[in-house]
Amino acid sequence: MLVAFLFAALIGRLIYIEAVKSDELMARALDQWMRDVPLEAERGHIYDINGVLLADSRTVYTVYVRPNAVKNKQETAAALSEVLELDYQTVLGKVQSRRSEMTIVKGVEKEAMLALLESEASGIYYSQNIERVYPYGDFMTQVLGFTNFDSNGQAGIEMRYNDYLKSVNGYILTETDLVGRELKSNVTRYVAGVAGNDIYLTLDYNIQAFAESAVAEAKAKHNAKSVSVVVMNINTGEVLAMAEAPSFDLNNVPRDDVAKLFSHSKSSLVSNVFEPGSTFKILTAAIGLDTGAVSRDYRFFCPGYHIVDGQRIKCWKTTGHGSLSFDEGVHKSCNILFMNTALKIGSETFYEKLYDFGIMTRTGIDIAGEASGLSIPLASVKSVDLARIGFGQAIAVTPIELVRAAAAVLNGGVMVTPYVVDRAVSSSGEIIYKNSPTLKSGVISEKTSSDMREILEGVVTQGGGKSAGVAGYRIGGKTGTAQKYENGIIARGKYVSTFVGFAPADKPEYIAMIIVDEPQGAYYGSLVAAPYIGDVFAKIFAYKGIAPSAYVKKEEFAMPDIRGLTVIEAARILRGKNIFYETAGEGSIVNSQLPAPGSMVTEDVIALINLE
Repeated sequence: MLVAFLFAALIGRLIYIEAVKSDELMARALDQWMRDVPLEAERGHIYDINGVLLADSRTVYTVYVRPNAVKNKQETAAALSEVLELDYQTVLGKVQSRRSEMTIVKGVEKEAMLALLESEASGIYYSQNIERVYPYGDFMTQVLGFTNFDSNGQAGIEMRYNDYLKSVNGYILTETDLVGRELKSNVTRYVAGVAGNDIYLTLDYNIQAFAESAVAEAKAKHNAKSVSVVVMNINTGEVLAMAEAPSFDLNNVPRDDVAKLFSHSKSSLVSNVFEPGSTFKILTAAIGLDTGAVSRDYRFFCPGYHIVDGQRIKCWKTTGHGSLSFDEGVHKSCNILFMNTALKIGSETFYEKLYDFGIMTRTGIDIAGEASGLSIPLASVKSVDLARIGFGQAIAVTPIELVRAAAAVLNGGVMVTPYVVDRAVSSSGEIIYKNSPTLKSGVISEKTSSDMREILEGVVTQGGGKSAGVAGYRIGGKTGTAQKYENGIIARGKYVSTFVGFAPADKPEYIAMIIVDEPQGAYYGSLVAAPYIGDVFAKIFAYKGIAPSAYVKKEEFAMPDIRGLTVIEAARILRGKNIFYETAGEGSIVNSQLPAPGSMVTEDVIALINLE
């Protein structure tokens, strides 16, 4: 009986092993008798919207030696050290090792591999590896990101879309004995890898180049801590350019400098928040008009300050703007107008509309590490806080968050979701992922949007945005100059200069923003930021073949000498020449001026006059 039971159990075990465990056991056997060498398949490429190659791959090799398979150790060590330019004694030590396999060197080029194959070396094997190559080096760094040594994305698009870009590796399988010696039967099997999918961005190489140039020039000229530019299709959310400095060459990632790697690899346009200053006034003005809290017929008086909750809040022009209309207040960026407007709107309605514009929420842009804006909780907002928020203080936003909100103001009230990837395409040409615009209409009325386009075009034709103008083209925008805070107090002499522009102003297609952090010397957004967006737009018009609506010849004249005059006298002369000006200092007499007296200028120049 016992014998029968044991026999039945044995038969059952054999059936279990054959039917259930056979695949697993076969795999274990193969693992013991087959030596595998990985063949890394090619990672997917990254292209711009027009097919310009931005991230490529190249094949390199890792060379191994299996000491048990080496016939002449000295001869093999000599061949390896000569071809690979390595120290002979070091290589010989590896060849003589008791280990089953030793890595000789990584990153070997194809030519060296062929030379090894033609040599008398024995017991040499290799694995195929893929190295990432970025043809343009320090270009689109924060957008593209980079990979680690295992070809997995670590930042930017490389990380966010890693599942699309990554490949499936292949193998070379060689039959060996238990100690790793290749058998005489020499059975070798090749298992092909699967290449990754290609990614096509919404970004345009040429527009990116325009933005990169603007960033480099602004940083160098103003010795700024950092500069960034974003250009977006105002109607769809397709990002056309994102440029930032400082940066680094993607072919030489600073892995040994963790602080630099961290600060320069993430996109400040999506991950950093800042106090927007006067560019935020675009939203305050739009909300005021759309809710009916104010109208374009509204007039007010600016004495240079406004008292709210017993606190005296200054206008940027401490001597005051006097009596102004709503449009004039926007053109002159008068803080008093925006304080009044915010207070008339009221905190609950103002916050509700800010949420409608996506302020204090992430945009959903497809780049890793996006942050959201910060503000005082609604329940804690006092009138003095609301007044400051109205002109862009006491609130922080990400640049992309502000660009999206401004786009909705100007495109007819449609909220867009910014995105940087257009599609993913397999190696066989099949589109396996396609992005498309995400739109939400009705944020503000078309009438309000039309009014804001007209008003902000006036900022460029008559106000502080003059230097963003391009002759013959209709451009609108808003400058911004915000003081920075450190440890809760104003950091003396530290500013963030910005400009948000859009074009063409009557039927906008492009919206762009520049942020110049801590410029040295002049710091007004009108002088430091606006000219570079004008330059980017001018290049886009030429690149896209957009004809001017009218040719305007700018007449040159000599800059008048206003030194020694009172600010009132100087202002009268400059207005007579249609010259917009910014003041520095709180005196009443002009001490110095830029441009210098006698310089040849046109009426779109912005003068800086220093008072004492």
